[in-house]
Amino acid sequence: MTAQVEWGHVHNLLLDGDRLLLGTHEGLWQQAPGEPPALLSQPPFDVMGLASDGELLLASGHPGPGQELPADLGLLRSRDGQQWEQVSLQGQVDFHRLAATGPVVVGLSAHDGALLRSEDSGASWKNLGTPPLYDVAIDPTDPDRLLGTTAQGVVASTDGGATFTGQDTAPLLALLAWTGATVYGVAPDGVVHTSTDAGSSWQQVGQTGGPPEAFTADGSRLAVLVTGTLLESTDAGGTFAPRLVLNQ
Repeated sequence: MTAQVEWGHVHNLLLDGDRLLLGTHEGLWQQAPGEPPALLSQPPFDVMGLASDGELLLASGHPGPGQELPADLGLLRSRDGQQWEQVSLQGQVDFHRLAATGPVVVGLSAHDGALLRSEDSGASWKNLGTPPLYDVAIDPTDPDRLLGTTAQGVVASTDGGATFTGQDTAPLLALLAWTGATVYGVAPDGVVHTSTDAGSSWQQVGQTGGPPEAFTADGSRLAVLVTGTLLESTDAGGTFAPRLVLNQ
């Protein structure tokens, strides 16, 4: 049985145990299995980027109604998803993609496509240029290893994002999620692939049925937004079932 809810747009997803977090134009929401979604963030700012460093939630985006803040919120952090504090780059950067492990955070700036990297939990940043990345994922066990998606295919970095090389044997992928030793990737047509060797080789495992709009993974659990329906897999992408129907 699926719940039906209405948001203007869902930008990103994050699995936190059984709880699914949804970064939307109307704030950060949580949804427990079988329960209706509930608003978390107070106030409900526009959550454009969303990640977890293993302890804290990280986000970026734009102010919500009544917030007298710059248009770009930079990096925010929270322990509970309700109350958020400013970390850095307010008024300068809007991250549409964020990935983190421990104190290492990487993000893609929406304005100029720059890849920024922080090794002190977002307090300071290094600009690594503008590789043509659509999405980026970071190895939870080796923060110097990154994978990214581009219009030409998957690219990999072993120097923290300073340089990238093409992965000729990789399928064309749109969105990535790196959990433990497994990288999941969803292709533009919805085919799900996995890699257990940091992207050197890939295996097709399942099909979402359409282009992915947002994607996340935690262990063998995956969640993906496809044409207004949030699909969930509990078997590492082999099969998917509806979890939420969205009226966008």
